[in-house]
Amino acid sequence: MTESYLSLTESKLKDLIEKKFDTLYTKHKAEWTEATDNAFVFVRDNITDGRRPRQDDVLKVLLPTLESNETLRKHQEQHHARFKHHREAFGEYMIDLYYQKLEPER
Repeated sequence: MTESYLSLTESKLKDLIEKKFDTLYTKHKAEWTEATDNAFVFVRDNITDGRRPRQDDVLKVLLPTLESNETLRKHQEQHHARFKHHREAFGEYMIDLYYQKLEPER
C-alpha cells in the first residue's frame, strides 16, 4: 500500500511560514500533536477498520477542533491570517509533521 499525501504544497508551506505558523506549532507542539493523534486514532478506529488512515480523512476530523481552538484563533488574529485556508493549511502542516514521525507501513 502506498503512503497518502495531503496537498501541502511548497506555496502553502511558505505562506504558513510567512505568517509564523511554524513558530506557533513549535511553541505549542504538544497541543498540536495531541490534537492530530486524537484525530488519527478516531479515524483509524471508526472509519478505516484499524488500518492507517489517509491524511485527508484525518484532516476532516481535525478541522472542527482547529476551528474552535483559542490558541490558533489568537495567532490568526495577531498575524492577519483569519482566512479559512490558513487554518486548513495549518491542519495539513500538523498532519504532515505527524505522519513523518510514524513508522513506515509494511
